[in-house]
Amino acid sequence: MSKSKILVVGGTGYIGKRIVKASLAQGHPTYILMRRELGFDIEKIQMLLSFKEQGAHLVEGSFSDHQSLVDAVKQVDVVICTMAGVQFRSHNILLQLKLVDAIKEAGNIKRFLPSEFGIDPSRMEHALEIGKETFGDKMIIRKAIEDAGIPHTYISANCFGGYFVGNLSQVGSLMPPRDRVYIYGKFKGMI
Repeated sequence: MSKSKILVVGGTGYIGKRIVKASLAQGHPTYILMRRELGFDIEKIQMLLSFKEQGAHLVEGSFSDHQSLVDAVKQVDVVICTMAGVQFRSHNILLQLKLVDAIKEAGNIKRFLPSEFGIDPSRMEHALEIGKETFGDKMIIRKAIEDAGIPHTYISANCFGGYFVGNLSQVGSLMPPRDRVYIYGKFKGMI
């Protein structure tokens, strides 16, 4: 059985570096989008070089250069976008939409996994106001993927469980509370 060629966008981030390591460990030809905007971030450059030593292919590209994204996508079968959630704010929502446009134009992708590793936005109609904009942005990206007819998989891992479990989702606290817990959503009050 042949292995999929995988392009990881955001391969030096918190999730991305783990995806790259797992892809390499599984023997997939692994490509990492090396963005020109990286500049002189020594830690990220060292990480990329380490991945290259392990067999990863570094593909230069930029979100400000559509053709470079298309060229990167044409080299692979699968694209996994691991850009951080902060990428959904203001103009940064455009970054993932630009990636969707490049995938659509390339026309060769068998599976796209967008940066969707948090809570399923389609189930968040009753979200607190602070999260509604982010969930709305994610739905814009979902609609663009679906309208483009790109084969996709959404991974909604509820913020990886561990992100909120350590403090029981208590805003402003790193440790779990000992005397009270606030539950957000339809139920209001304190337990």
